[in-house]
Amino acid sequence: MTTEITALSEQEILALAISLEEEDARIYRDLAEKVRARFPGAASILDSMREEETSHRARLHDFYLGRFGDHVLYVRRQDVKGFLKRRPLWLHPAPNPRQILRLVSAMEAETRRFYQDAANHAPSEEVRALLNDLAGAEEDHQDLLAAEVKQRRQSA
Repeated sequence: MTTEITALSEQEILALAISLEEEDARIYRDLAEKVRARFPGAASILDSMREEETSHRARLHDFYLGRFGDHVLYVRRQDVKGFLKRRPLWLHPAPNPRQILRLVSAMEAETRRFYQDAANHAPSEEVRALLNDLAGAEEDHQDLLAAEVKQRRQSA
């Protein structure tokens, strides 16, 4: 059973955000390892993105701990309406850079949309500010990735 984002408490929103950042970081790591031999440049970009997602997760986790204590609720993307179903990476053949760009862009857009929607429903100003800041960071990731891929294509 899934629920609407509007039905989530502030604690649940933050727990979901932590879960999303963990999942994205893990996907970027898996994807980088999958393509490292054939596309080392793409793997390097994915490594950088993983580090960014890990820092977002740490920021959210620290905020959560200060607000709600050390038990982080287990809220997953599939528990909330509006998220796309993701097929496991291990079921895919190794993607090419264009496929990587498409996948990563979709992931970043989806997370940005979540942060924007969650910020609109968060009751406290502190949480709204954090979520809006992270939404901006996700948008920056998309722009940086597209610019990096374009630059690497021109260099090749």
